[in-house]
Amino acid sequence: MKVFTEVTVGGPLSNNKGINKLGGGLSAEALTDKDKADIVTAAKIGVDYLAVSFPRCGEDLNYARRLARDAGCDAKIVAKVERAEAVCDQDAMDDVILASDVVMVPVATSASRSAILSWWASRKR
Repeated sequence: MKVFTEVTVGGPLSNNKGINKLGGGLSAEALTDKDKADIVTAAKIGVDYLAVSFPRCGEDLNYARRLARDAGCDAKIVAKVERAEAVCDQDAMDDVILASDVVMVPVATSASRSAILSWWASRKR
C-alpha cells in the first residue's frame, strides 16, 4: 500500500512521535516495546499514574494495566484519547472510558472531546 501526503507545515521530524490517520484505521499497536519497558521503569519508581497514548479500545488499557500489575505497579491508568476508533460510537467510548481511571483528550482532538462530553452528559441524565 502506498500513502501520499502533502506537507502543510514543514519542519524537522523528531523521534518518539505518535502517528494518526484521519478517520482512524491505524494498525499500529497502542503499546510499543518502548512503552512496555517504560511501564517496568514506572513500576520501579512508584508512579501514581500511567498514560496510554492512542488506545483503540478498552483492551489496550487493560493490557497496560496487566503489564503494570505484573511489574508491581498499582498506578491509575490514563487513556489519552487520540484515535477515531476510540470514539467512533457509543460502545467504543464506553469500552475505553470504563477501562480507564482517567480520560485525557488533547486540545487538538476536538472531535474526540465533543464525543466524550456528549457521552458524559448522557450518563448524567
